[in-house]
Amino acid sequence: MQDLLKKLLWVLALSLTAHLILLFGPRFSLPVDLAPAPALEARLEKIPPPAPAQPETPKPAKPAHRAKPKPRPAAKPAAAVRPAAVEAPSEPPSVEASQAAAPAPAEPEAEAAEQPAPAMPQRVTIRFTVFKGLHGLNVGRAEQSWQLDGERYTITSVAEATGLFSLFASGRHIQESHGELDRTGLKPSSFRVERGQGADKTDTARFDWNAMTLTLASGGDSRTLKLEEGTQDLLSMMYQLAYAPPQQSSVQMRVTNGRKLDSYSYWVVEEALDTRMGRLKTLHLGKQHEEGEKDTEIWLAADYHYLPVKISQFDKDGDGLVLLANDIDITP
Repeated sequence: MQDLLKKLLWVLALSLTAHLILLFGPRFSLPVDLAPAPALEARLEKIPPPAPAQPETPKPAKPAHRAKPKPRPAAKPAAAVRPAAVEAPSEPPSVEASQAAAPAPAEPEAEAAEQPAPAMPQRVTIRFTVFKGLHGLNVGRAEQSWQLDGERYTITSVAEATGLFSLFASGRHIQESHGELDRTGLKPSSFRVERGQGADKTDTARFDWNAMTLTLASGGDSRTLKLEEGTQDLLSMMYQLAYAPPQQSSVQMRVTNGRKLDSYSYWVVEEALDTRMGRLKTLHLGKQHEEGEKDTEIWLAADYHYLPVKISQFDKDGDGLVLLANDIDITP
């Protein structure tokens, strides 16, 4: 402890001696000349806002080897357009921009002349097998023919029983329709139905398109009704559908059977039909009937001028006939 105290006293004595020499001893200078430090001056100034960035000017394309533009066809004078202040870029405009700038093409004017009417075959013969009832018993045959002579047409349908059924249903069932074919379709002039040899089993219809009257005669009685455009008979109706196949899901027609005149509505669907001629693509039409009315359906073959290839008619008890085509002869 005493040794430590002695060391501290010696250190203090040496430190005191050094300070006395520096304060009262001789002066001396360093060999380096130190220049006085310059005075610093500070000022606050308002910083101006930064200038807006200027777009770089595109370098002009080289004019060498530039194809001469082809002369354009003369066009109608248009309003003068002032030149743009800024030079257009050297790159060509896009296809979309060119199409947008080009004037819209003028729509074609409606043709004054009417389009030609759809072609109907010159002659057609359709042979059917006749089936009876829901069980499809083969009871007879039928043949339907269409003949076009200039603008006049004739449609004939003949059905008769065959085999054992000819013993119970003698005679033939004949239908005939005569008329004219124009651009609107079939315009019947007369219709006749024979269901036997007696006059009381014959029905007729007379179409007077000038007076717009329809005269029906059945069993010795006759009456005259107002005739409307598009009215058909039982035979001409099917060939009118062949002439102008339905394009919608339903179609309405006014039809006479020689006894009465009614307006019928038919639904329309596409359907594949199996026949002796193979599977056919058809339009299937069905009459929308009230309860108790006969259910009538027609199938029109798309590959055979939409001619009828199946016809069926049933009553509420399921009794009726079906005509299914076996073959079709067509003379264009």
